[in-house]
Amino acid sequence: MTARRQTPSASVAHRTAVAVAVGATLVALAAPVTAAPPDGAGTDRSGNPRTSKTATLLYFHDAHEIGPVLTGGQDRGGVARLATAIETVRDENPATSVVFGGDLAGGSLFGGLYKGFPMVEAFNEIGVDLANFGQHDFDFGVDNARELVGASEFPWITSNLLDAAGRPFVDDGTWTVQRVGQVRIGFIGLTDAIETTSAGDQLVEEDAVDSARAAIEDMTSHGRVDVVVAVTQHPMDVNRELVRAVPAIDAVFGEEMAEYSSVIEYEGDVPLMASEGNLGSLVRLDISKERGDYVVAPPSVVEVDHTVTPDPELLELEEHYAAEMAENLSEVLASVATPLLNPDHASRGRETALGNFVADAFRAHHGADVGWANGGGLRAEAPGPDFTVRDAYAIAPFDNKVMHVEVTGADLAQALEDGVAQVADLGGGFPQVSGMSYAYSPTASAGSRVSDVRVGGRPLDPAATYTVAVPNYVVDGGDGITGFSDADALVPASEAPSDAETIAAHARQLGVIDVVLEGRITVLP
Repeated sequence: MTARRQTPSASVAHRTAVAVAVGATLVALAAPVTAAPPDGAGTDRSGNPRTSKTATLLYFHDAHEIGPVLTGGQDRGGVARLATAIETVRDENPATSVVFGGDLAGGSLFGGLYKGFPMVEAFNEIGVDLANFGQHDFDFGVDNARELVGASEFPWITSNLLDAAGRPFVDDGTWTVQRVGQVRIGFIGLTDAIETTSAGDQLVEEDAVDSARAAIEDMTSHGRVDVVVAVTQHPMDVNRELVRAVPAIDAVFGEEMAEYSSVIEYEGDVPLMASEGNLGSLVRLDISKERGDYVVAPPSVVEVDHTVTPDPELLELEEHYAAEMAENLSEVLASVATPLLNPDHASRGRETALGNFVADAFRAHHGADVGWANGGGLRAEAPGPDFTVRDAYAIAPFDNKVMHVEVTGADLAQALEDGVAQVADLGGGFPQVSGMSYAYSPTASAGSRVSDVRVGGRPLDPAATYTVAVPNYVVDGGDGITGFSDADALVPASEAPSDAETIAAHARQLGVIDVVLEGRITVLP
């Protein structure tokens, strides 16, 4: 049966951010729903009543930090507040299912250190009911992602990710149906940008539209589904295309569009919803059974900010990890004479002191001809006056391995061309270098942007071989870098140190970090 959607006012496209004051303390932690009980059952083990004619979905996404985030003049997020906000809605309507959209590993210092497991621990306590994968959940490889799934007391789904053998990444997990109240809700999960993770060569990312159609067809062939919800890692424009191509979809939970605000829009009468980044909000969607129809109400937003009273048990978990991080990361490694900054993501388009420092660290560790750091992998600044272990891991939170490889000059030139190809879009593959210099023109035609390449002060010889200290992410083709595909590994990833470890060791050896711009990268008209 096709769901009927209510749209607010006469507007087709709608953007809203409705703050809901929540302050009640969590009184009971519910176990996640993993399967719908028989039609005759009264309630399931989470207290979800089968007689309720209204089902509530609570959606959130982007869980890189376990505690509150203090940025942009705002105090938001934290799993303790999230728990209270969810339980407040559950108190109002026990027929509530909590959906996580993905990204609980990588992307931050906390994520880099703990690789997502504390977030799974918290979500188990809160009672998350379903999770989709974000690309950052694969930042530490497929084995780590599988361990996250194994540690979860809630199911994960993906409709378009296959393993290297061509099998669904989650067994029997290309879709799922949950009965929430009297509503049978079918979920599909879609993920993109897998090529930007270290698992890019270990997964197959299938076409989203084809995968959505196949999953829905398979799901509906197995039984009744009242409403179909797509949980995606896509931005709004891609979700619009998805809904136009797959009209069976009744609602879409998508990737965050803004760090500090939730976004709700419409494609026709299908709501497209995105919560704030870093647990800053929940999107609430109510679906009611009315005279045989299933009505999707206009969504609303539940803020998860300083107005929410933290759950005491989850607050203890936050404080435990905060104390552990403070103890382990506070060691001072060096003083900072010249701040290592990255204003407006400058390391994705020009030479920066931060980029020089990191590329120098990689090159020094292996004694290579060239040090290479991808600008998109530099995730934090180090303004000083002290440089600590925390700074090293904040700058490089993805746990990439600094390999030592040998390539021809021609391949090195190709890698540079690949690296500057996406500069107009602030592509993450932009090369920050050490022991080498180059010029490029962002307006030149693709494949002809790089010029005046020098290694050790001498012009690059296409026929010569050079050694390069470079993250395995780049060697494996991350951000579209192809020039290292034929590289000989002198120190493979399995034997190489992490990027953060290399940076920390270099800082300790320097004692004083005084890095200046040297003209390593020249930007031409």
